[in-house]
This record gives sequence, structure tokens and C-alpha cells, in this order.
Amino acid sequence: CQLSLDSPMNVTIPSPTLTLWALSLALEARLAAALAPMGLSVAGFRLIGEVSAAPDGLRQSELAARLGVRPPTVSVAVKRLEELGLITRVPDPKDPRARLVRVNQEANLGPGLDLIDAMDRELFAGLDAQGVQALNQSLAHLQARLSRSST
Repeated sequence: CQLSLDSPMNVTIPSPTLTLWALSLALEARLAAALAPMGLSVAGFRLIGEVSAAPDGLRQSELAARLGVRPPTVSVAVKRLEELGLITRVPDPKDPRARLVRVNQEANLGPGLDLIDAMDRELFAGLDAQGVQALNQSLAHLQARLSRSST
């Protein structure tokens, strides 16, 4: 990594890590602005994504671990999303004391999915299908490496 200051107001950063970080922040800001009219936060949208990937549902403790947040944070988010009718809590058939978080079958997740499709089209307009696939595989590889190194 090589950082150079051409002047106090002009920083040249040829670091892929810093570029990805800046991209992540820009994506999060764009998502936040687009999700706000739907009554969703980026964190809530991500929570719905995690729950959607587990059709049998997830315990809130497992959801907290997957999201990298504390259980009380998930509890507040689940309550809010449940009030919006997007998710539901059901008894866990394996443990009557526990509850599973699931996507509400009546929820309209279409606008959120449409948002991701629109962002994909905008961001990757200059890439063909193979280029998008290669980029996605590279990013997934980086995410997996980072996840492994943080445990």
C-alpha cells in the first residue's frame, strides 16, 4: 500500500482495500437513501436477506452471530420488521422455548429486490455477463478470506 499526499487536500490512494472501503460506504449511502421511502434501513434490509437465505428460519441468536451484532440489536430490528409485516416469529419445533425468525409469506419484498437489480444494472453496465460473474467470484473470495481471518 502506498499513500501519498500531493497536498493537504489531495490524497492519492492506490490501495484496493481503501477503494473497496470507499465503495462500501458509497453503496451503503445509496442503499440507505433508496430504502428510506420503504421504511427500511440498510441493517434491516440485510437482516431480511439473512432470514430469506434460511427458509426454515433462524433463531435471533444465530441471526445476531451472522450479522455480527449483539442479540439486543437484533431483537429491536426484528420487532420493527415484524411491525412492518416483513418478518414473523414462529415457535421452534426443536425447542418450545425458542422462536424462529422467518420472512412473512405475505410480505412484498419486490421493491427491495428491484432496487438491487437496478443498482446491479447501473454499477455493472460496462461489463458482460462473464465479467460480472468473475467480479462477483473475486468479491466472494475476498469476503470469505476476510471472514476467516476475523474468527
